[in-house]
Amino acid sequence: MIHEILTRYTEQLNEYLVTIHKSREGIAAVGQIGVENRETPNKLIVSLLNIERETSGGISPTISRSNNGSYSKMHPPLMLILNVILAAVYDSGRYDHSLSVLSDALAFIQTNPKFEAGGKTYTIEVVNCNMQYFNNIWTLMGSHSYPSVVCKIRNLVIDSAEIISGGRTADKPVVNTNSVN
Repeated sequence: MIHEILTRYTEQLNEYLVTIHKSREGIAAVGQIGVENRETPNKLIVSLLNIERETSGGISPTISRSNNGSYSKMHPPLMLILNVILAAVYDSGRYDHSLSVLSDALAFIQTNPKFEAGGKTYTIEVVNCNMQYFNNIWTLMGSHSYPSVVCKIRNLVIDSAEIISGGRTADKPVVNTNSVN
């Protein structure tokens, strides 16, 4: 599911960037940043930083009741946020081009804050990050710092719909009004 979301968003972003830059090759790709002994891809790399839980939807188990009086208790769905980085990973001689690509990617985010993948709608938004945060990111990735932006992709819901318990409610009580004396 995560792969599908990142891949679909990157495909849409790539279509936009290829049109803007009149390129025959792809400009954006899903990938890992900071892998040792790799050539610089000269692309805008979309990479997953981490996943966090969205708690606004509640974290209590849900109980559903059917018409026949039975009920089932299920774990709440996981509502997740994907934190991704869009990094213009270009050779140092193409720094000006990397800034141009990143600027155009930001324009795409601003004009297309919603996208679809797998029949569901997701939103993407830019996150404010201070220099210490970026320093930590690039240090953990073991890479040079590249022009980049961190974004949140919202509305990912994982729900196995697995029933953890169930039962049946009591029927209406039967009261016998015919007393035998």
